[in-house]
Amino acid sequence: MPQNSAIYAVSRIRSRERSLIDRETVKRMSEGTAEEAWRMLTEMGYGAKPDAEYMDSEALIESELERTNALIKEVTTDERLTDIFFLGADATNLKLFLKRRLIGADAGGIYAHGGLYESKELMRMVQAKDYKPLPEKMAAAMDRAETEISAGRIDPARISTIIDQGYIDHALASGNAFVTAYFKATCDFDNLIAMARMKALGADEKRLETLLLTGGDIDPKAIVKAYQSHMGEGYAKGLPAGEMKAELQKALEEYAQSGDAAALERARDNALMRLASRGKNDIDTIAPVIGFLLAKRQEAKVVRLIMTALRNRLGADVIAERMRMLYGE
Repeated sequence: MPQNSAIYAVSRIRSRERSLIDRETVKRMSEGTAEEAWRMLTEMGYGAKPDAEYMDSEALIESELERTNALIKEVTTDERLTDIFFLGADATNLKLFLKRRLIGADAGGIYAHGGLYESKELMRMVQAKDYKPLPEKMAAAMDRAETEISAGRIDPARISTIIDQGYIDHALASGNAFVTAYFKATCDFDNLIAMARMKALGADEKRLETLLLTGGDIDPKAIVKAYQSHMGEGYAKGLPAGEMKAELQKALEEYAQSGDAAALERARDNALMRLASRGKNDIDTIAPVIGFLLAKRQEAKVVRLIMTALRNRLGADVIAERMRMLYGE
């Protein structure tokens, strides 16, 4: 239930920030055994799930994220804005259920928890092709996806892009400066990642055009032009634009060295986390609340990586490399 005091919201978030797992703890967890890491998690109260089955780290992670989501919904002063960051899970699940409708129950994919809608409601929407309960721009995007399908243009990547576009359009329509900056950066990074992936597949520029999002600071036409020029170093320097120009340029340089789209993905995640942390010390905005939510999601990725690696008896050097791949720094 949202409330109207930003100071109260920030104070509640500050008290919970102290529970974030720091790098030293991460290091100690990764250097021990799976059993020792599990014990550290339970002793620090991660997940607050005393009845969790021994070594079921996924249950702890999901419980911790559920606690975080509940806190955000309790303290937010603007449900309209914080809901945007929960809606991303619904967008992911709409893609999953649509794919299952088209291909079958064994289409794969992992259900994303923490959305605004119950899974049954999302499944009902997809089966009935009735998206009116969704925010207007998301509903319009789903209708566009259905139009593509009805016309026989069943292109999973294109349909995924249409749904992503609806989500981004919804976020940008909020008019909030922080949310706008976050999703503009998301759009730009995702377009560069799409460009790198298409290059790896040897796709032509027409294919790339179908997978680019609008709403960022980089004109999609400029991305296509860069792609046509094989992303020559000289042209790439002029591609990044907007508030995240320096971060985008650095990401492109790292990609040029490795030729791996994963470099752009790491750069995106790190840049977005830094962007979210800029408002960490605000006392009268929603930024610290959203920043904490994003930090907890990143923490969950770290815990999952460490526990998976330790259960598979990977060495500390391998875990350290995977952590570097996750953080990129």
